[in-house]
Amino acid sequence: MRKRLYHRGYNVELNDDKKEEYSARIGGKQVLGTLLGVKQSIDWWCDTNILRLPEEFDKQDFEDSTDKKIEEYKGIQIMNDSDDDDKAWYMIIKGNLLKGSLPALKQFVDKKVVTKT
Repeated sequence: MRKRLYHRGYNVELNDDKKEEYSARIGGKQVLGTLLGVKQSIDWWCDTNILRLPEEFDKQDFEDSTDKKIEEYKGIQIMNDSDDDDKAWYMIIKGNLLKGSLPALKQFVDKKVVTKT
């Protein structure tokens, strides 16, 4: 018996247990790849109606910013991923992303946010 999954209305089957290769039929075509790649192909098809093969997603290599700056202010992390932009600071408060300069974000924390200190 084959292992089957259901993702966004599409059946995903395990083809090769040793290679961990999965397949699905998307837009009338059979796609093969890793489980994550096949799911990403299905997501892409559902959202854009454009077929992308799983190996296109597997090639992506994301690197975390090496020059990331983090400043802790009254228990809140304020971060900047860019060296050249002073207004590229950001923080997340109660699920909301706030962006701006470091002094402006600190001023916002002072006025609007109840902190632990």
